[in-house]
Amino acid sequence: MDETNGRKPRLSKRRLTLWALFGTVGLIMGAAYATGFASTNNHATDANAGEATQLLSKPAADNPSQYKGTVAAQQDLALTFDGNYGTIAAPRVLFTVDLGVNDPYGQALTGTYYADVVLSNWAGLGMEPGNGPPQWDTIDLKWWAVDCTGANLSGFTDFQTPGTNPPANASDQMHVDRDDAHVSFTGLTAGRKYCIGLDTASAASEAAVLQGATNGNVDGTVLFRPNADPTAVLPTVPQFAVTVARSA
Repeated sequence: MDETNGRKPRLSKRRLTLWALFGTVGLIMGAAYATGFASTNNHATDANAGEATQLLSKPAADNPSQYKGTVAAQQDLALTFDGNYGTIAAPRVLFTVDLGVNDPYGQALTGTYYADVVLSNWAGLGMEPGNGPPQWDTIDLKWWAVDCTGANLSGFTDFQTPGTNPPANASDQMHVDRDDAHVSFTGLTAGRKYCIGLDTASAASEAAVLQGATNGNVDGTVLFRPNADPTAVLPTVPQFAVTVARSA
């Protein structure tokens, strides 16, 4: 056979590049199939058209909060009026925080806790824009918290005795306005019970608090209504709620 010696036609750079790519893909796919590689052609349908099917024909029960049952409302805030002043005749333990109970899982609580007291009927008091004028000229409340473990709450008369494990702060001032209305008690110890509430307040004590206010900052309880007309409708009484959580 004759061998023809001559110049072979040159492949273009583009054709070389394409052949190189095909060769690389062939090597990869060959290796993949050699090792049992497979691909799928997946798809999805939604038979419920976006709705969920409830398991066992009912929704799952929520896990209870670990601190469920630690907070209890003890009594309502009973107000009387002396002229324009709303008065509190006796110390009112409005809430207890009992950290000596077991959690819903049967475990004793440990660590340190805090409690927040918040005003819960803001709109009802006219404190939100569009809900009419505020029903009170002033609502400033000095809240107290004490360690009342083992105390007889029906005969409770004094917030001034701190108890064995008092909170980090014995009192806190709640100034009710259109911006904020809450207080916090920190340093509550597991295994103890705490009483949170309001001490006595009279027209004389509230007047003294107002006279002693510095730059508008009130330190004490003052409940002052805008109209002392005995035939006028009484203003709505503030309502409160408490939450508790672990801090350490």
